[in-house]
Amino acid sequence: AYVSAYGYTKEAAELIASAIRGVSDFTVELADIEHIDPEELDAHLAASDALIAGSPTINQNTLLPVYKLFALINPLRDKGKLAGAFGSYGWSGEAPKIILENFRNLKLKVFETPGAFKFLPGGEKAEALKEYGRSFAMEFEKECAQK
Repeated sequence: AYVSAYGYTKEAAELIASAIRGVSDFTVELADIEHIDPEELDAHLAASDALIAGSPTINQNTLLPVYKLFALINPLRDKGKLAGAFGSYGWSGEAPKIILENFRNLKLKVFETPGAFKFLPGGEKAEALKEYGRSFAMEFEKECAQK
């Protein structure tokens, strides 16, 4: 799930998703949460086994569609799902940390440090985002093996 002000977070979501698909034959769905119907987003959440959310940082915060995502997460239904965060920033980069803290409060299992990058996700930043996706996928595989 992502919201993207200038396209950078969308690009990062695509990089992370491709890296996850490269680890295993996971079904990975991208959802632009700014342009998705809440009922459809809730259905995706209910059907998912894990979640990664991305947002740019604007005014030292995440964006409203992410708060709407939080409202759809059900701590009873979704408890313990592996959840990560990523996002772009220009100066401060709080959005991914805000996302992870809310995921923690909603009883999701938080995945390591968020994937954050400054401005465009190219070059070394793209590789770091792909590594984030691979690491998330490997952690999810471990979670599945334990069940």
